[in-house]
Amino acid sequence: MNINKIAKKIFLSVLPIATLSSCDTDIENIIVQHPIEKDATYYENLRAYKKSDHQLAFGWFGGWTASGNSAVKYLRYLPDSMDIVSIWGSAYNLTPEQIKDLKYIQEVKGTRVTFTIFSHNMVNFPGNFENTAENIPAAAKAVADTIFKYGYDGIDFDHECSGSDLFYNKNNMTTLLKEMRKNLGPDKLILVDGNVGYITEEGWEYANYAVSQAYATGSPSRLQSRYNSVKNYIGPERFIVTENFESYWQNGGVNYNDPELGTIPSLLGMAHWQPSEVTELGQHKGGCGTYHMEYEYYHSDDEYKYIRQAIQIMNPAGK
Repeated sequence: MNINKIAKKIFLSVLPIATLSSCDTDIENIIVQHPIEKDATYYENLRAYKKSDHQLAFGWFGGWTASGNSAVKYLRYLPDSMDIVSIWGSAYNLTPEQIKDLKYIQEVKGTRVTFTIFSHNMVNFPGNFENTAENIPAAAKAVADTIFKYGYDGIDFDHECSGSDLFYNKNNMTTLLKEMRKNLGPDKLILVDGNVGYITEEGWEYANYAVSQAYATGSPSRLQSRYNSVKNYIGPERFIVTENFESYWQNGGVNYNDPELGTIPSLLGMAHWQPSEVTELGQHKGGCGTYHMEYEYYHSDDEYKYIRQAIQIMNPAGK
């Protein structure tokens, strides 16, 4: 790590939160034997930042084991300013190491962690429920019980249904979201990604954020069209756009035509973009993020570099 990065870390760690619009997230490429720890003031400011009104950094994280000597397997080594991380893959039967890792990123860094369930069929849910509408309340309780058992901050429903699926029926999906909120209470997160336009107005009363899989999006107009599918039900501040880093991590996405900046990586375009409904100072979209964010760990010059850049675009660090 060069001296400029070190100086920047020291400076940011002592800034009062009132002047800190975003936290520094520069971390050198590390292995688990040599974690980088900051002082208590830094983490206090970091947690306060997470609670402030700002554009969120979101990511689906795969391959989580919290074991071995590669930092890419741990939540705690993700960029500090990640707001919400959703576990992609096995999220149950957590090991003691995973539970410790989960608590660290939540309690020390203030990052909220959910897990992802495919919502087209209850075979994907915890428990062994027949895939019928009558079982939705019991299945929702089983999901909530799992969240509380392991200490997750909520659930992310990957809503990619087709005509024959149980939750393609909008009334069934509304019932699921209603039951989830009843079991989770007001403080836990409920995210819906995928076909967010299939959720009813009532359904959005129970869910916090629409996460659009805006993969390979090359222009602001295409992002706007995605927001248009939900704008009658939710405001811009509840809309998060994401790029596919399983496919495009090396270049930060596809080519994106920004009206002012020209051709830039699409994740950075998403960071700059605001829905046309954002007209007043202080208004903003919900945020942006990446699918399989862990792929970005392997950049040779700076791990997680594009999501770091996106965070700084959305929430520039105080000068």
